[in-house]
Amino acid sequence: MFKSGQSLSGVRDRALILLGFAGAFRRSELVGLNVEQIDWTQQGMTILIERSKTDKAGEGAEIAIPHGRAEETCAVTALKAWLQASKILRGPLFRKINKAGRVEVRRLGADALRSILAMRARQAGLQSTWREPISPHSLRAGFVTTAYGNGVLDEEIMRHTRHKSLATMRGYVRRSKLSTSSPAGKIGL
Repeated sequence: MFKSGQSLSGVRDRALILLGFAGAFRRSELVGLNVEQIDWTQQGMTILIERSKTDKAGEGAEIAIPHGRAEETCAVTALKAWLQASKILRGPLFRKINKAGRVEVRRLGADALRSILAMRARQAGLQSTWREPISPHSLRAGFVTTAYGNGVLDEEIMRHTRHKSLATMRGYVRRSKLSTSSPAGKIGL
């Protein structure tokens, strides 16, 4: 899980990015998570979203995150590594790490998530463009695009992402990622 030589912020950021993608979380949902909202299961974990943008009645939603196929991309493994390394037992899940390398009590803010993603994208050699921006929304849109491209049914995607409208959910599909499925490429020209 937590490998020697990894920085504490690296472990946190890996968990933050993998969980944000796997859960198709909105930025506010992701940075607003508390440890108490996680229920570890044999299949992975479930996360209770107590309230979100489209949940006006405050009914909440439970998001299942199964174990990944590969340890490197498993959100469950990454989150366990972060909790072990940070020694967080309750309260805010994702927190600021100060210059001395200590985990603070306060949670990360929404702008911190944007900065973390931008920094990690640069380190990975990824560039943000107007067509493919790298932002907290990219995690959610990336999940929808990947699920849609892998043939996951609209209803299943919407249940996981908590979208109420099919048109809105389909609007998240990144156009450039679907260029290989253009009808023009399928007619044998």
